[in-house]
Amino acid sequence: MLRNETMTKTPSILLINPWITDFAAFDLWAKPLGLLLLAALLREAGIQVDFVDCLQRNDPQTLQHKDTVGGCNRPYGTGKYPRTLIDKPQVYADMPRNYYRYGIHPESLACKLESLPKPDLIWLTSIMTYWYPGVQQTIALIRKIFPHVPVWLGGIYARLCRHHAFITSGADRVVVDPLPQLAEEIEAQTGFRLTNKPHWNALQSLPIPALDLLPELAYAPLLTSWGCLYSCPYCASRKLQPKWERRSADAVYREIVQWHQDYGIKDFAFYDDALLLDAESTLRPALERVCREDLEVRFHTPNALHVRALSREWCHLLHAGGFTTMRLGLETGRSDQQKEWGNKVDTTMFFAAMQNLTAAGFSPRQIGVYLLAGLPGQSPQDVEDAITLVGSTGALPYLSEYSPVPGTAMWREVLATCPYDLVREPLYHNNSFFACRREDFTREDLAQLKRLARQARQAVANASGAASACGARVDRS
Repeated sequence: MLRNETMTKTPSILLINPWITDFAAFDLWAKPLGLLLLAALLREAGIQVDFVDCLQRNDPQTLQHKDTVGGCNRPYGTGKYPRTLIDKPQVYADMPRNYYRYGIHPESLACKLESLPKPDLIWLTSIMTYWYPGVQQTIALIRKIFPHVPVWLGGIYARLCRHHAFITSGADRVVVDPLPQLAEEIEAQTGFRLTNKPHWNALQSLPIPALDLLPELAYAPLLTSWGCLYSCPYCASRKLQPKWERRSADAVYREIVQWHQDYGIKDFAFYDDALLLDAESTLRPALERVCREDLEVRFHTPNALHVRALSREWCHLLHAGGFTTMRLGLETGRSDQQKEWGNKVDTTMFFAAMQNLTAAGFSPRQIGVYLLAGLPGQSPQDVEDAITLVGSTGALPYLSEYSPVPGTAMWREVLATCPYDLVREPLYHNNSFFACRREDFTREDLAQLKRLARQARQAVANASGAASACGARVDRS
């Protein structure tokens, strides 16, 4: 029931991007896009929204603390987060690596919270399941500043490990419902009638994410679609977003122009899981207009492109449109594994895509290829062979170390063989811990494969003579 006493008051909702806790973390075009879309919907509905980013890279107050190593900026808007050495969780006791809290100093977070009016609701997001200690620590500090304000937790960790988040995070509510239902729940919590409820129903009707709330805006995330057409056994994309939707070309173009013209943003990172699939009437017209208008922008694809979509025509358009950091998903060079892991790529497709990319003008230093490492049934030799295959094309091999993900088809297989309690302890999901290691694929094997991949990338760098790991600005003349 709506609370009549609050209907005349505009509610205030505080959105927070929490700390990361891990052995390593890097801002590779990583912004809390879901939280920023929520912020845009709430503001459009007439709610007062405040935002605190615990992962702000260049926070002045954080730099004053000697126990914290400051962040730094890298090319194209990427960079290092500030980090503070903290004690490792007991499950990582045998790992000879330091463990950090990434983000602003706790005193800075406390000051930011204390400077805000008391909110009616606090809402946090979450990403990796094994980053949950950062969520816990953020909520614990929030409770000290706003002890009686309800705290909601959403995001990937909340959805994949709902029970664990409910009993350990400290949040009052773990949010896993779709957007239309969330609108109803926000009304029930605040007693405020949302004026834009139809806009919560589909990707096409969502407003542009509220990136202006970010304290630093060196790049902009872009989303042209939700979901994925494939159901790979190691991936939770279909679980997190079962519905496949695309935005219009006009909406994508207008968003690029807004951030470029109004905020001077030149670097854009696509967050799509399947950017080029079924994109003839969406992304293609938007890029063609970018070319016609000669916008001085750069595009990056950290989530990887589907190799099968990289036709000669598409590659020329991507090059002309300003695509700068190209990441491809090959995963493995073995045909049987390619079929088993989603049946969306084969080696012949990959060779053809590489030919099309180089013919379009992309340099080897711009083309990175993701290879999976450490999956059940995979051998170190499989990964080494794939590294060699990628290196033979002049591209940069990058290892994606396997992390068991709840709710995936491969999760069931892993539970039957892994000696660690992956259900009760998400820290075991950390790819650095490598819970799926075994006698024929050890941590030492994985470390050696990572060295081989680095050596292969260095060989490409030496051969090309390029200075930047992400490649130079594309010449679109």
